[in-house]
Amino acid sequence: MSARWLVFAVLAVTVLACEDPRKKAIEQVGQDEALLKEVNGKVNEVIRNSADCDAAKPLMLEADQKIEEVRPQLHASASAQTLDALKAQLDRIKQVCP
Repeated sequence: MSARWLVFAVLAVTVLACEDPRKKAIEQVGQDEALLKEVNGKVNEVIRNSADCDAAKPLMLEADQKIEEVRPQLHASASAQTLDALKAQLDRIKQVCP
């Protein structure tokens, strides 16, 4: 009887110790989403102020810094592509407001 409990305990510990890879992937996507939301907010501030280059220039610097800060923290390749798209939007505005 005690051997059964021992086997059960070992199995229970093993199951609990194993992390579900899907759960980890979902958590990483959530982290990427939060980071991209911050970058998107910075880029949107630049877009909203793009008619006034004097107001937009300091915001561009902040957005660039945020992009470079976030880039190494992203996990998914789709997140990196989204970040690249945000960078491209920022670069277009930089051409208008050098």
